[in-house]
Amino acid sequence: MKKILIVFALLINLLLLNSTFATEVDESIYFDAKSSSLGFTFVTLDSEGETYFFNPATLSLKKFSYFSLTFDNLTDNPNLKLSYFYPSTTIYSITADLILDKNTKEYSLKNIRGAIAFPLTSYIYLGTSAMYLEEENLIKGDIGLMVKIGDFLRTGIVGEGFTIEKISDQVYKITLALRYNIGLSFSLFNNSTNIYLDLIDVENFSNTKDWSLIRFGIEQKLGNILVIRIGSKGDITNLANYTFGLGINLNRFSLSISAFSENIENSDTSLENIKLKYKLTGTLRF
Repeated sequence: MKKILIVFALLINLLLLNSTFATEVDESIYFDAKSSSLGFTFVTLDSEGETYFFNPATLSLKKFSYFSLTFDNLTDNPNLKLSYFYPSTTIYSITADLILDKNTKEYSLKNIRGAIAFPLTSYIYLGTSAMYLEEENLIKGDIGLMVKIGDFLRTGIVGEGFTIEKISDQVYKITLALRYNIGLSFSLFNNSTNIYLDLIDVENFSNTKDWSLIRFGIEQKLGNILVIRIGSKGDITNLANYTFGLGINLNRFSLSISAFSENIENSDTSLENIKLKYKLTGTLRF
């Protein structure tokens, strides 16, 4: 346990040292292609890229060291998300955004973030993630817990949005998680069919019974190479909430693509007003 605490302290120091590169961005761009094609689920998902940040306990599902790269068209400037995963007794990951400024034609590293996860027992895993927000001068992260029940069922809970703010040289303010999310996933037919279900903001749901806070995703493997995915990021009666994707697995290399609509502020969600966005995530296993 001492080793884990030391590693986490070093991670926090790394984030602070790189504060000149960090800035706050919309959290919606932190999902990789696999997650965004499965309704932006994340609580129990073995994601391929940067989605691990939302529930770092899912890092315990990593079996190999690998590098991932995600590209999307969500922002005006080209943005690549680079992630590295190293599974051992304790699993580590680190991610950074490589952004091209269209005006200066210069690249910069921003939003450096990372996480660690470790087993509490042979089937219960704990993880924590962190990122430094320069504009707010604080560290923000999530704490996640995941339970594996056999090879077919996983459940988890995430405390999202805890903060550590430096008040003075020796005084720090710690704020607990802003909201809690829970999730459940099933693996059926020898792991060829996977179903994911997340409830976002448990307290809000208990007060409002707002069913749009529920996300789901279904993944179907067609042999050893092709995977098809579909999901919903909210109200299933709204076509704009549906997400789609494909995955291709080729030995040490995999590629996923997702398509989804951008968030629409007005009530007009007819097909002609839906603007499609996409993500591409590629991974290379070592």
